[in-house]
Amino acid sequence: MRALTATVSSVDHVTVDPAGFAARLDPLAAAVDAPLAVAVSGGPDSLALLHLADLWASRHGRDLLVYTVDHGLRAGTADEAAAVARHAARRQRRHRTLAWTGAKPDSGLQAAARKARYRLLVDACRRDGAGALLLAHHLDDQAETLLHRIDRETGPDGLAGMAPSRTVDGVLLLRPLLDVPKARLLATCRAAGIVWAEDPSNSDPRFARAGLRELAPALAEAGVTPARLGRLAAAMAAARAGFDRFAAEWMAAHGEVRATGAVSLDLAALAAAPAMLRDRLVDRALRAVGGLGYPVRGDRLGRLTDWIAVGTPGPRARTLAGCRIEIDGGAGLLTVLRDWRQAGRPVTVAAGGTARWDGRFEIENATARPVRVGVCGAEGWRRWRRTRPARPAAGDATIPHAVRLALPAVVDLDGGIALPHLVASAPAPSEWVGDAVRVRFRPSGLVFVLGRRGGIGGDFRPSLPCNGRQAT
Repeated sequence: MRALTATVSSVDHVTVDPAGFAARLDPLAAAVDAPLAVAVSGGPDSLALLHLADLWASRHGRDLLVYTVDHGLRAGTADEAAAVARHAARRQRRHRTLAWTGAKPDSGLQAAARKARYRLLVDACRRDGAGALLLAHHLDDQAETLLHRIDRETGPDGLAGMAPSRTVDGVLLLRPLLDVPKARLLATCRAAGIVWAEDPSNSDPRFARAGLRELAPALAEAGVTPARLGRLAAAMAAARAGFDRFAAEWMAAHGEVRATGAVSLDLAALAAAPAMLRDRLVDRALRAVGGLGYPVRGDRLGRLTDWIAVGTPGPRARTLAGCRIEIDGGAGLLTVLRDWRQAGRPVTVAAGGTARWDGRFEIENATARPVRVGVCGAEGWRRWRRTRPARPAAGDATIPHAVRLALPAVVDLDGGIALPHLVASAPAPSEWVGDAVRVRFRPSGLVFVLGRRGGIGGDFRPSLPCNGRQAT
């Protein structure tokens, strides 16, 4: 084992050359014709990525944007961001510092900081028209991710680790270095004469990943190396992709994804499916309807699927992951709806611009003025009912009230409100609904296909009363 470790270590300290980096990035960025952005913190991993991405962009004649998130959680972060700006300026690349402002939580700080970082980076990409965001996660990060998820008793999805390519709120995230050990990135920085900053939180014992890093030498001695964990992640990712294809085929036969943002499953077919498939179908429905970018925790999902399997006669409902799960035993139908009280904050869409709302809906504003898009809610529904045109609206009688409350509502500068899903015009074949302001249900990572164009005019089952007092 020691001889094997020594051999691997000697290979690990070879720099990443431009050709090797291009071989990794080219297939990931093949369909991206807009500028690329790169997230750079000032540490060795992201500075190595900036160095390689700059060479790649120069050879391809591509524009490259550089973003640094200043989380403000410790002294010196502003200086580190300024140092990255100088790195970018030497390469004649545009740089922007994105500050995480506002109150910080007392617990779950790293998770909150990670969520804020992605939100700031994705928003910047959308604002600047970047087609993809490059991230510097490497093989050691992938190994730590797997160990962390094993510690949390994650399922097969968690063991697939981080994906080389993933879409978040319409922005493509690319990780071209996932198979590269950290030592090679350090060697690349040294060879290029790059000076980097060290983040002290990487060794802070309060955080779980610091403890995993301390265990790494002992695990490697036992054969649990980053390379082997990386191969496990790749194998599980392939299995996940196959399982997702199977789930999509099941959904095409036994379920329906509606353009209003609801998902329905046939209860009898769900009960007859293998347990792992049942869990996956329910998880994917929750993730799509709730706009989640991650799987539902296994213990919470298990309690929900147990509740579904009870088979109590009559209608019943509960909430989980920002969704309402309704069962109509008589109709043999399970429906997952968005809990409108947990929908995302409103977004402003510029004239002629695009945006995403609630992690689920794409918005196109073809008008000459900005509009605000947010959840309809009870007050929005009352306003719309008071001001809607006299003619009957398409879908008004067939979309359950709980679904209406969670629909995206468009508010103009004059305070006028519109619900594009309820306009009289027919939905387009591309699944867009609405007229001047169009919306489309397109959550990230959805493996199901919309079963009804526009989701209007069908025999959607009535939902249970939505009075805010359902069990959770």
